[in-house]
Formats: sequence, structure tokens, C-alpha cells
Amino acid sequence: ARIVDVWQANTQGTYSYFDASQSEYNLRRRIITDAEGRYRARSIVPSGYGCDPQGPTQECLDLLGRHGQRPAHVHFFISAPGHRHLTTQINLAGDKYLWDDFAFAT
Repeated sequence: ARIVDVWQANTQGTYSYFDASQSEYNLRRRIITDAEGRYRARSIVPSGYGCDPQGPTQECLDLLGRHGQRPAHVHFFISAPGHRHLTTQINLAGDKYLWDDFAFAT
């Protein structure tokens, strides 16, 4: 079976794993594909977010003269027998940081 794990932040830019106000698996799903590797997913449009402005990551970025913002994106972790796992994401068009992701994930 091919498995696609999908996760994203909510419209406030927080992930359910880190945000106790959301249900445990909010905006996170594991999908088993059909025999041809196809799947279908439907969700909300997430928001971009920034790292903690008082945290060590932002402190380091400040020293480098970089912002700590991420564009709106959806993560995918894809696995299949006999293949290496793939972790990737899609960034959503129109986000201010689409081409300037501090995590260099574009």
C-alpha cells in the first residue's frame, strides 16, 4: 500500500500537534492510495506563520538579518514499499513569503 500523510496549519497558522485548542488530529490525515497510487484530499486553505518572535530560532535569524516567516503550505509525507520516503510540501500562490521562506523549503 502507498501511504500519503498530509498535514497543515489552521487559519491562525498553528498545527494541532502544538495547539491544545485544536482536536488531536485536526488538519492531519493518513491516506491510503488506490492501486494506481491516486488519492484525493480536501481541506481548508492554511495560513502562513512565523517562528516564535521571542524564541532562539528568531534570535538566530535576527543575527543573520532574516525574517522568520513561512508561506502558507501543506506538507506531504509519502511512503511505498521498495521506495525511499519523500517529505515535501506545496506552497500556496499569493502568499507574501511564497519566494522567501526562511526554511528555504520553496
